Amino acid sequence: MRILIFSDVHSNLEALAALHQVEKPPDALFFLGDMVGYGPDPVPCVGWTRAYATHVVRGDHDYAIATGAAFASPPDMRDLAAATREHTIRQLKASDLTYLANLPTTLQVELGGAKFFLAHGSPHEPATRLFDFATMSEKALHAELEGVDADVILLGHTHIPAIRKVGDQYIVNPGSLGQPRHGLPSATFAVWEDGRLRIHHIDYDPKPTQNKISLLPLDPEIAERLKDLLERGM
Repeated sequence: MRILIFSDVHSNLEALAALHQVEKPPDALFFLGDMVGYGPDPVPCVGWTRAYATHVVRGDHDYAIATGAAFASPPDMRDLAAATREHTIRQLKASDLTYLANLPTTLQVELGGAKFFLAHGSPHEPATRLFDFATMSEKALHAELEGVDADVILLGHTHIPAIRKVGDQYIVNPGSLGQPRHGLPSATFAVWEDGRLRIHHIDYDPKPTQNKISLLPLDPEIAERLKDLLERGM
């Protein structure tokens, strides 16, 4: 069984199209939240995810756009999130906003003989926490995972890909498909295949997305920062 895991598309249709081109249809497709925000194409990104993802959890941007709640972005990103909120809301249908608002914050799925736990943030603060498990001590991480009945714990939100084994459990962040922050401009996702886990990188051309951002009704400095993130991946 092959399961494709991705997160944090952030209205970047070109990155999503690149994934669609390089990956054959998997047996299941897990999405870990944040379809929208920051980018220029919320409508097709929500539509694609609704059509193809088999299991979806809610990200903080999804909920903030749908309900007016606060974003849980890093402090240096919150002005970018706020600046693109109105464009995103204006583009989406009422049915899309309702869909985003009502997505679950966690899911537990059993497939291929393995138990998976899905959330956007962390196991115990699934909607909002930026959970940097890659740098935590073993003891602290064991405490964080206490009570999580899963073989594989799948989390997004940080935009930084990582895989770590803790006891008998794996904890995985596929990184961000649509707005990488790992120091490279490549889109990232993860694949679980018959018990094996791997992070994948896609090199794609961000210029069409950057050109669309230039056309949005944004302060020029905000637009340049959004475009620079796609260019540098940080």
